Amino acid sequence: MSSSANSLNNTTVNVATSGTTTKGTKIVTSTGGNMDKNSFLKILAAQLSNLDPTQNQDSSAYVSQMAQFASMEQMTNLNTTMSDSAYQQMVGKTVITNEKDDAGAYVQGSVTGVIKRSGGTYLNMLIDGKEEEVSVENVIGVIKTTDTNTIVNSRAALNSDFLAASALAADKKNVVLAEVGKDGTTTLVKGTVSGAYMDTVSNATVKIKVNILDSDGKPTGETKTYDYGDIVRAGDLTDDEMNVKLNTTTDTAKTTTVWE
Repeated sequence: MSSSANSLNNTTVNVATSGTTTKGTKIVTSTGGNMDKNSFLKILAAQLSNLDPTQNQDSSAYVSQMAQFASMEQMTNLNTTMSDSAYQQMVGKTVITNEKDDAGAYVQGSVTGVIKRSGGTYLNMLIDGKEEEVSVENVIGVIKTTDTNTIVNSRAALNSDFLAASALAADKKNVVLAEVGKDGTTTLVKGTVSGAYMDTVSNATVKIKVNILDSDGKPTGETKTYDYGDIVRAGDLTDDEMNVKLNTTTDTAKTTTVWE
């Protein structure tokens, strides 16, 4: 048994080094060796319950401890928030764990989700084609960054453009396109969409085949291929609606093209 000074009333109390206190309260040691906010709250509660009513109480020490407890709680909450954010940022990335396979290599996999439970935080990982749960404590680093969401969104946008272009081709819709020449000048081209396809060889883009019309709206017999993104107007366009005006204003800062 050892003696310790009570900071609240400057008295000396006997504290058992193991087992229980002199009042029979069990002494519990944290298995993890870490003091969390609940541990400090228990200590504070024990101090308050063991005050000596015959001694003058130091209220400033009590207020100071409460302030320290509040500050520690805020720091704990901030640390939890930052940790949760870091775990969420692992989604879509390939991480390496401290576990090893039969060949002695560290196991790695792609993170597909984050799960929080009372026992800790776990990552849903795709390892060798199988979904497995791995504790975040077993992650030792990120070895590769893959923005899965960006890839998925890009493919979805490409498919959407292709469906829209195919619909224009199926119904032979009229279009007005902006064609940029080698000298940087923009020319408006009128035509009728006759076909559409997806080009994934040089770049992931959607192409449309256009039967060119002259200024009077008559077929010229020429067919050209354009990017789907070159379309200015498309659909059941009248002659007036196809007469898009091109106004370009230039200053020292930028060049602006306006369709009217």
